[in-house]
Amino acid sequence: MEFLLVRHGESEGNRDGIMQGSGEYPLTDLGRAQADQLARFLLERRISWSHAFSSPLLRARATCDALVAAGVGPAAGVDPDLREISAGSLEGLNREQIVALHPTFMSRGIEGLGDFSEYGGESYDQMQQRVEQLIARHAPPARRRSDDRVLFVSHGGLLFQLVKRLVCLPVPRVLILRLGNCCATLIRMRERRGLFLGEIAWHVPLELTGPVAESDGGALFR
Repeated sequence: MEFLLVRHGESEGNRDGIMQGSGEYPLTDLGRAQADQLARFLLERRISWSHAFSSPLLRARATCDALVAAGVGPAAGVDPDLREISAGSLEGLNREQIVALHPTFMSRGIEGLGDFSEYGGESYDQMQQRVEQLIARHAPPARRRSDDRVLFVSHGGLLFQLVKRLVCLPVPRVLILRLGNCCATLIRMRERRGLFLGEIAWHVPLELTGPVAESDGGALFR
């Protein structure tokens, strides 16, 4: 089976450099154009899916709706475990505000960036548990040898943790993979010496899908 992972288009929070976390931010006009462009790219290449699920947050649902509306594949359900990592008291703040109010966040080492428990958000271990739940639910043993392709439309933080778990065991704390707005990643899963692991078959950033540009508000601000 395969997983097709898509990050949402540019949101108002991305545009303004805000730590979004579990907050609600709609797509900008650019974000909607990005989603439409990715939909055309997938449709032209007949890249579809058998099952689809979106984060419940508006920016991901709107992106997913654009893919479905273009006729790329069947309609999507909502899976709460695809929501972005909760960042606690960091949510709604821009970089300058975080530096002023929570200076320890900006000075932490790279291995600590996935843990928001100090600020009332999700811990790294809680995030890993959520990822495991997603895999168990959408890739049960009976489906693992099938030709199914599952679309997940989600967020940079969640997808980063999911990619790590799908392709690496043990799961590393750090993996450098750029997940820009409306990038698409195909992970091909199979049993490997008793382990269900994947390989990144392709990873397509938005700039390779057409003329609409990506505007990245910064890696920390998903």
